[in-house]
Amino acid sequence: MKRRLPRSPARLLLARCLLATTLAAALAQAAPAPAAAQSSSLVSPNGDVDWNRFYTAAETNQILREFAALYPGLTELHQIGESFYGQPLMLITITNEATGPAAEKPALYVDGGIHAGELTASAVATHLIGHLLNGYGNDPRITALLDTRAFYVRPKFNPDGSDLALIDDQFLRSTPHPFDDDEDGTADEDPPEDLDGDGWITQIRVPDPDGIWAADPDDDRIMVRDPEMQRAGLRFSTMREGVDSDGDGTINEDGLGGLDMNRNFPRNWERVHRQPGAGDYPLSEPETRAAAEFINAHRNITGIFHGHTSGGFVYRLPSASAPSLFPQIDLSLIVHLGEEYTRSTGRPVVPSATHPTEHRYGTLISWGYWDHGVIGWVPEFSPGPEAWVTDYDGDGEISEAEQHRFNDEELGGRYFSDWTPYDHPQLGAVEIGGWHAKFWGQNPPPEFLEEETAQQMHWILYLAEQGPLIEVSDPVVTAVGDGTFRVAVTVTNTGFLPTSLTDRGAVGRERADGTIDRQVVRAPAVTLTHPGLEIVEGRARAVIPHLAGSNPFLEAATERSHTVTWVVRVVGGERAVRVTAESDKGGTVRSGWVVVR
Repeated sequence: MKRRLPRSPARLLLARCLLATTLAAALAQAAPAPAAAQSSSLVSPNGDVDWNRFYTAAETNQILREFAALYPGLTELHQIGESFYGQPLMLITITNEATGPAAEKPALYVDGGIHAGELTASAVATHLIGHLLNGYGNDPRITALLDTRAFYVRPKFNPDGSDLALIDDQFLRSTPHPFDDDEDGTADEDPPEDLDGDGWITQIRVPDPDGIWAADPDDDRIMVRDPEMQRAGLRFSTMREGVDSDGDGTINEDGLGGLDMNRNFPRNWERVHRQPGAGDYPLSEPETRAAAEFINAHRNITGIFHGHTSGGFVYRLPSASAPSLFPQIDLSLIVHLGEEYTRSTGRPVVPSATHPTEHRYGTLISWGYWDHGVIGWVPEFSPGPEAWVTDYDGDGEISEAEQHRFNDEELGGRYFSDWTPYDHPQLGAVEIGGWHAKFWGQNPPPEFLEEETAQQMHWILYLAEQGPLIEVSDPVVTAVGDGTFRVAVTVTNTGFLPTSLTDRGAVGRERADGTIDRQVVRAPAVTLTHPGLEIVEGRARAVIPHLAGSNPFLEAATERSHTVTWVVRVVGGERAVRVTAESDKGGTVRSGWVVVR
């Protein structure tokens, strides 16, 4: 039997220091380097990438750099912060810069991997980058999107946690920021461990006559849950692989980290007694602060696609609030947008919050909606083995026996470790083994990763297409007399969503004259440039009401077009007018110059 001594807290601290050093090295590797010093390319000269592979944070950053070098007219690479361990938080902007900068176009924000083990979410975001860039000029739909809109893509929201899950098979919810789960005065001193040294953290099964798990008599690799004690044969208790590292009598009770960064956003945040994992205060983590600061600074964001894994469905709003508080008129729009996901994938869209008090607190999409008027989504990728395992008996269900058969026959058995005797320092004679859960349940095996990521592309593009998109007419100039002229332009929203995105976006302060200002989403503005002329009626910059989109659901904006007029007088020199229309969510457009004479 194999035996390994438990780690002391001091040894665990040393291990964490070594891990930080390793990730610091990864940070150095991720920094730009001369071509000769780069490792082998991950993006081929024609833009191909192996999408049936999970990439580390450093490898993902390399993919971003290589795509940016391959498509310089469509990309801009940004570091928006540093992670807890000091890794770069990278984001890539994608648009056709020849038709205007990203900041002047409606944009969809996409990220993935806020939770450490949810590797498929990062894979979807990275695949989207390749799908957009390789599709430009080849796919009319993508070409039209990048000519008129932009994407902000952040594949590795949480590079530290993602690397721990991918490289070390560690189990942590989110960031490795230490947290004292068991309140014994020492943080992270008792995480799961790879006791048998096979590179995987699997399960321990302990012989226990009162255990709720029984070995299947036809295949003793299979553990059948039997709390009613109805099955005969060997019985076991099970737990994740590890030892009692701190000697408190409990195994694995204080693993790495403990925060949940998707409970760390400002809207309806709660302390840890109400919301476990919330952090010490909103945006306490560098990764969440970077997200909030980026979204706040980029008011052109029209939607948030916040990738998670697993389950095979999408969480929609409301989130982190009582459902009764959520505006029903916006909900009708959200349900409509979600229907396209179900139509294209066959998977459901469900509300994140369904109970008045028992709901999440401090989520990204809740903050995005209430503070910015933006509709956000939490796709939970990968429904589990049913997505890749053959239903051999055709009964419509995937049994564990069928999973073993598929793993054995099609994948060489590589995603299950056979139960192997082990002399555990606290438990005595046990067995270690089981499924490699990171790639058999939470995420798909890499062999089936592209199949999962590719089917997400349509709905992401669909969401980007729904945003508002404004146009402005050339000025119409009419002589009034006495050297004065009337200038008129019409601004039109040609998009599906209004320039407020939602009715929430149109909420603001009602003034004494009945007008509304300080709206959640700023109203559009039209600015007249007028060399050789002075304005005698109207203001050079006129704020106009929000413009409705073609959707039939919302009420705050009612007109899709608005006409603005000025009266100008000749003061000398060359005389011309030009108009710039600006909408935070609908883009910035400029008319042509019109000579006044």
